[in-house]
Amino acid sequence: MFLFLFVLCFYHLFFCCRRSLQHGGEEESLMLEGDIGGGLILQRKLTIPKDNPKIFKIDSKILAGRVGAGSGGFSRLVCLRVHPMFTLLHPTKSFISFTSIDGSKQEIWPESGEQFYGGNLLPNGEWMLVDKCQGLALVNRFNVEEVFKCFIHWGTGTVNLELWSEQRPVSKQSPLAISHEYEVIKIP
Repeated sequence: MFLFLFVLCFYHLFFCCRRSLQHGGEEESLMLEGDIGGGLILQRKLTIPKDNPKIFKIDSKILAGRVGAGSGGFSRLVCLRVHPMFTLLHPTKSFISFTSIDGSKQEIWPESGEQFYGGNLLPNGEWMLVDKCQGLALVNRFNVEEVFKCFIHWGTGTVNLELWSEQRPVSKQSPLAISHEYEVIKIP
């Protein structure tokens, strides 16, 4: 059900190109693609791993489908940006928590506004949205090799936890990619 709702969010941009939904403890996945112009394709694979159905995994790529003549096979400069928006049940009791690559502990509350984190302040592969009233956290794990910077944007009762790749041209042999996953955990 969660996978279905997530797919509806992307309906305006993507079309389904491959579906592999299996039952009985097997892996469930859905591949979506969308033309983003300039010969580039945004591809997302949504997966619920068979070994841990509490995890929701997303693999995103910007691929060069067709690039213009005289380009040397490379696209214009592009950045892959994963920017989910989450609605907060308790906006004043929710915050973002993570440990940076440099080992420093970070807690970011809504009143801190928009914040970029990169370099040694980048989350060390994991950050979480914590709701103290519910005693739950949404953990977002990612590969730090694929993420150049993270961005937090607080809205009115919402928050975006964004992952940004480096900005560079892509070719058929060198797509931009970000793999990340979500898990809801209980906190003390």
